[in-house]
Amino acid sequence: MTDSSAELDLMSSIASLIDRAGSMRDQLAADDVVAAKQIAGWPETQAVNAAAGVAARTNRYLHYDDDAVDDHWGRRLTRSTLRALGVLAMLRRPEVPAQFPADLAAYLTGPPIQSERLVVIDARMPMQGSHEICGWQLTEPTAADLDAMVPLPSSSLFAADPWDPALRLGGCCVLRQGSDDLEARNPSMWGTALQSLFEPELVIPAWQPLLLLNLAQSERVIIAAEYEIEPGRMVERVRGTGLDLMPATSDGIDEWEEPGWGPCRLDEEELADVLTFTGIMSPLLQQWLTGENLANNPQPKALKKASERLRRSAHRFLGLGSRLGSDGDVLYARDRAEIIFWYVSALENLMITDSSDGELSRRVSQRTAVLIGTDDNERLEIRRAITQAYGIRSKVAHGDVPPETHLQTLPKQLHGYLRRAFRDLIILGPLFDVAAVCDDALLSAAVREQFIADPVGQVIDRLPEEPGMAARRRR
Repeated sequence: MTDSSAELDLMSSIASLIDRAGSMRDQLAADDVVAAKQIAGWPETQAVNAAAGVAARTNRYLHYDDDAVDDHWGRRLTRSTLRALGVLAMLRRPEVPAQFPADLAAYLTGPPIQSERLVVIDARMPMQGSHEICGWQLTEPTAADLDAMVPLPSSSLFAADPWDPALRLGGCCVLRQGSDDLEARNPSMWGTALQSLFEPELVIPAWQPLLLLNLAQSERVIIAAEYEIEPGRMVERVRGTGLDLMPATSDGIDEWEEPGWGPCRLDEEELADVLTFTGIMSPLLQQWLTGENLANNPQPKALKKASERLRRSAHRFLGLGSRLGSDGDVLYARDRAEIIFWYVSALENLMITDSSDGELSRRVSQRTAVLIGTDDNERLEIRRAITQAYGIRSKVAHGDVPPETHLQTLPKQLHGYLRRAFRDLIILGPLFDVAAVCDDALLSAAVREQFIADPVGQVIDRLPEEPGMAARRRR
């Protein structure tokens, strides 16, 4: 069977289903569950599913092979999809939109198109247009943008809305990226969010732009919801619940709802500075991931190891964001010791490049101090704080209760140290030898100036001022 004949058979079957619904509109049950069961049993519906399987096979679209027992291609009209996608409501109408048959055929049979990931971020950023950060598009989608992505756009008015309420309301910023590793599928019966409970390590798909947004300004930015999308065919929220809707008022009388953003709430001028920061830092971070502009990547193994260390540390740093309030403060006192534990882990992962390195507390505290300290006094302060943090980490690792001393101040200090360490290492590049240079810089101010302060300073001079880090711009 040719592509055109398979498509013609499917469109003919869909037309027959629409005609059957029109002739039996008065006989359909008023209850949607019962009506969907009726329609699912019609020969015309079964003919649509059979023709869809042939056309999907021709398109090489969405193959299921359940131990060779139920081998089929594409999607099917079932009692649940008839209701969830608005098809039942569409078949009840006196007139069906001209686009509906084509939308339904594409949903059932493809052909394959590129899917994408979309993550909603917990930050108020009054975006105009879109801005690229490390291959992701930062944008504020409109209702029209969301409607264009839902399954069967022509029947979406009657379908369950897949978007979380705050995103649908408007004003939320998202990160979007086309993905070649997402395959077409039916939405998960139980939701793929359950899988995250058993992941050995938190996976953050948009960690690169999310890291830069957290380095560009002092307030934490986290993911509120994550979606996997096959435009026009499937929208599934795979993790997170989205932002809450909160009451708001300007005069104390009239109220409306708006997304309940976290502490990162930027005005237009602040957003412009953040976008300047990400615009300068994105190409530098991309070098860690791709090796571009590194003289044809003369050390591929070193690049891979450095990239993996950065990724792991970034995940540990970003994964703690939901436990933070404003300006890096910990929301609940009971979390402080554990957060110190993971911050030390993230720093250690950045500063220890060889597993044979011993005396971890001394090496991490000294290398961090040399890397980010602005003067001798601050370098001593950084070394003391990280040494104290290691003491608390040891208590937590061995199941002891750490003393209250330093628990209140260390999380915020370590949060600031990590932000600066990420920034400086991204600038210095993946081939920067942390161990050799930082250890030599302990004994040589000239080494520190030549290999750390000067290259970092050249980039910092181009970055906009940012609250919380302005005093540390110059070295």
